[in-house]
Amino acid sequence: MRAHRLYGQRDLRLVSESEPDLQAGEVRLKVAYSGICGTDVHYYYNDDDKLPNRPRHIGHEFAGTVTEAADDVQSVAVGDRVAVFPLIACGECSECLAERPVHCERYDRSVSTVGCGSLIGGIAESVVIPQSLAFKLPDGLSLLGGSLLEPLSVAATAVRRSGIGADGVAVVLGAGMIGIGAILALKAGGVQNIVVAEVSDKRRENLQSIPGLTVVNPAVEDVRDVVHTLSNGVGADVAYECAGVHPTLDIAMDVARLHGQIIIVAMQPVPYPVDMVAVSLRELSIVGHNSTTRQDFAKTAHVLEQGILPVEDWVTIIDFERVLEEGIDPSKRGELVKAVIEVPQ
Repeated sequence: MRAHRLYGQRDLRLVSESEPDLQAGEVRLKVAYSGICGTDVHYYYNDDDKLPNRPRHIGHEFAGTVTEAADDVQSVAVGDRVAVFPLIACGECSECLAERPVHCERYDRSVSTVGCGSLIGGIAESVVIPQSLAFKLPDGLSLLGGSLLEPLSVAATAVRRSGIGADGVAVVLGAGMIGIGAILALKAGGVQNIVVAEVSDKRRENLQSIPGLTVVNPAVEDVRDVVHTLSNGVGADVAYECAGVHPTLDIAMDVARLHGQIIIVAMQPVPYPVDMVAVSLRELSIVGHNSTTRQDFAKTAHVLEQGILPVEDWVTIIDFERVLEEGIDPSKRGELVKAVIEVPQ
C-alpha cells in the first residue's frame, strides 16, 4: 500500500509499504478521506530544533471502511464506515474517567496520538488501528463528513466547556474548520447572537447566507463596535480564538465583557504577551483548549448529519498524489477553508 511519510523538514514522500499484520483487537481500514490539519502543516515546515519529535506517520483526521477485523473485535465489523478518534488512551485513569483522554495518565501523548507521534498515520491508502479508535458513522453522514469530525469536535468541546447559554453573545475569531466547528456547536446549542470575524473573502462569503450570524472583516471593520451594538454595550460573553494568530487574541481581549471568557482553541505557533493587568481588572477568564472527547465526537457526528451548516460544500478535495502542491502549501498560505485528501479506492 502507499502512504505519505514525513522524513524531515519539507521532506514528505509518497512511499510503498507492506501492510502491517493484524493483531488482537485491531481492524484494518481502507482510508477514503484524510484531512490536512494545521498540525500537519507545522510538522512539514517547522525547523527541526523547534519540533525535535517530528512524526513520520502524519494525518489524524480521516475516515474509511473496515476491510478486516481481528477475531476478537466486537465493536465494528467488515463493511462498517468509520471515522478515527485519534487519542490512544487507557480509558481507566482519572483523566480518562473525567472525559479528558488527551491527558491520559498512562500514555505519553507525544507518541500516542494518531498522526501526531504514534505509528499510525491517516494519509495512507490503508491503516490498522485499535478497535477502540473506530467510531461507526451514522447512516446519514458521509465518509467525507466523517473525516471532518475531529476538528469540528475539538471546537464543539470548547463550546461545551464555555457553558454559554442560548441568550449569550459569542464571538468566533477565524472561520476555518475549527471556527466552523464552533459556529456549528453554537447554532446546535441555540445561541442566537454569534459574531464571526474573518479576513478571508472566501470564508466570509461562505457564511453570509447562514441565518443568525453577523460576519465581519476585522481588517476593515471594528469588531468591538459590532459586538457592543449587538450586546447593548456589554460585550461578548465568550470569545473563541480559532485562528491561531496574534491579532485575533488582541481582538478577543478587546471584545470580551467584564467577567467574560476567552477560549484559546487554535494553537499559537509562538508565545505571545497578554495584558494581565486588563485580565485582572476586568476579571476575565482565559481558558486553554486543544482536544476533544468521545462524547463530543459522537455528538458532532449527529449534529453534522442534521445539515445545520453545509460544511462539506466548503471542503477542497485534494489529489492523493499532489498532497503538497494542492493541500499543504495552499493551507499554509491560508487559501483554503479545509483541504481533504481523497484516497484512491
